[in-house]
Amino acid sequence: MATPLPSHLGALREGFALLRRHPALSLGLALLATALAQLGPALEMVAKVSPSPITQLVFGMVGLLPMTMYFHPWLQARLDAEALNQPGNPAATWQATFDTRWLKTFLLVVGLGVAVGLGVALFVLPGIIVLTLFGWAPLRMLLRGEDLLTSLRWSQAAMVRHWPRIVQAVLAIALVVLVYMTVAGLAMNKLLPNLDSDQIPSALLRLKHPAFWVFNLLNSLLNVWMTCTLLALYQRLEASLQNPVGS
Repeated sequence: MATPLPSHLGALREGFALLRRHPALSLGLALLATALAQLGPALEMVAKVSPSPITQLVFGMVGLLPMTMYFHPWLQARLDAEALNQPGNPAATWQATFDTRWLKTFLLVVGLGVAVGLGVALFVLPGIIVLTLFGWAPLRMLLRGEDLLTSLRWSQAAMVRHWPRIVQAVLAIALVVLVYMTVAGLAMNKLLPNLDSDQIPSALLRLKHPAFWVFNLLNSLLNVWMTCTLLALYQRLEASLQNPVGS
């Protein structure tokens, strides 16, 4: 009888360890993201659009683009080089290596995002399948320098073999986020009692009220932790493929 493979839930704990590896850097990135998050409501005011979930999402994503496009992958590349020092991402030259790869990786992230979005919009399931099979391709390209097709094939092969444990860990991350959002939502309701449950806070209120700044800071710290945790999960997946007996 085969021994069940251990779970990858330890990646959540390892994400905290990576977060604490450079506490000043992690806090600095969170503070930067907090400041950039204010660009969203500021752009809404400049564009003179009515507050809605769609406008908040779109302008918020635009404001945080430097984090998703550059700083979060930059952090993953640095931490990976320090921890593993692999030929594809050596510790001595990780910054130069990152500089040559980050744009291609971001374009792949955008391409996958479009494919997943179309799949979800049309039939839901195809989008989920695309994300599940090819979601690791950008990290593979960024950290190991593989080309597009090789990165996609690696991600597909890895997920076909290890998808139950990876999905379990991703769902655990999602649970942490859900609990945080629930607690944060309850706290915001206490801090803004005059705001109706179905009322969307105005851009000016989100810029001026300290509660939104605190919320954005905590949200930014959570995003840095998720960035570290996904790196830890990728490293576990990579090690599982390299050492299948010990995985």
